[in-house]
Amino acid sequence: MSDLFEQPDDATPLTPEEMRELIPAHIAYRRELNEAEQENIARAQDWALNRRRDPLSEKFVQELHRRMLEEALHKNCS
Repeated sequence: MSDLFEQPDDATPLTPEEMRELIPAHIAYRRELNEAEQENIARAQDWALNRRRDPLSEKFVQELHRRMLEEALHKNCS
């Protein structure tokens, strides 16, 4: 794709409202959103499934809650 703003055949442009709510703001196509979400899922799985963590422990649940709250606060502040 030579034109930065040219849409790939397999991508549906996001609405202006959807684009305003996205983090990071450079995402303009659903394909990019899907890639970013998949990357976030992979990072979360790596963190959660690390052998040093016991997913049934109170410490794990507290850390998971802290990470989720930080992410939610970050999205609301942007």
